[in-house]
Amino acid sequence: MGMAMANPTLKEELLKFEPTASLCYQCGTCTTVCPMTEFGLNTRLVMKLANLGIIDDWLRKAVWLCTGCGLCQESCPNEIRIPNVIRFVRLKILEGRRGK
Repeated sequence: MGMAMANPTLKEELLKFEPTASLCYQCGTCTTVCPMTEFGLNTRLVMKLANLGIIDDWLRKAVWLCTGCGLCQESCPNEIRIPNVIRFVRLKILEGRRGK
């Protein structure tokens, strides 16, 4: 398994899809309130990887754990629409499976 590389194009696409994503400063509040943390979802890490333009093997699995409850967004001090970031990553994963 190789090291994941940052993809600047993917990051640009993310910021067009959800401009608030760039406001994340990795405080971890989202992960603290997420009910799926105990099952392996680390929302802070999802935000970090998405902002770097990285979709690695862990992220490909972890984003499907999100229930979309929105507690992360409600608790975020920067009011980042984190569920939209997760939707973006899911869309990119599905596009990759279809060969787009």
